[in-house]
Amino acid sequence: MVKELGGRAVLLMLALLPVPALSEVGPHALLNVSQDLLRAYKAEDARAFQELLSPALQVKYPIERLQAVLARCRALTLEIDRFSIPSWGGRRYGFFGVYAETAVLEMILEIDESERIIHWAITDDVTSGDQPCTVSDF
Repeated sequence: MVKELGGRAVLLMLALLPVPALSEVGPHALLNVSQDLLRAYKAEDARAFQELLSPALQVKYPIERLQAVLARCRALTLEIDRFSIPSWGGRRYGFFGVYAETAVLEMILEIDESERIIHWAITDDVTSGDQPCTVSDF
């Protein structure tokens, strides 16, 4: 009887343990990706930018398409001096200020558990359905 209760007790304890969360990125991952993104953007290096993307986005955005997206972004921003730290978000997504030559804009950045970009947009209107400066699966 004791063995049976012991086994049941172990099973009950295992059932009550919390389910492990998905792999969580480090506390500085989003900032690190944003800085790598800024370097690639300022250098107009579409290949370096593409390497920051998730595998699915790398397929969706070949170099030529990414160059076109970056050209549209540059028309909106001209030079970017810096990104702020996120004003709101979590470990995998954030809303940043973009200090550009033409204006202060907003950037939305989301990364996956491998610290690769799955959504990125620079905009002057986050509520607009048409975002010319975006790389996303949405």
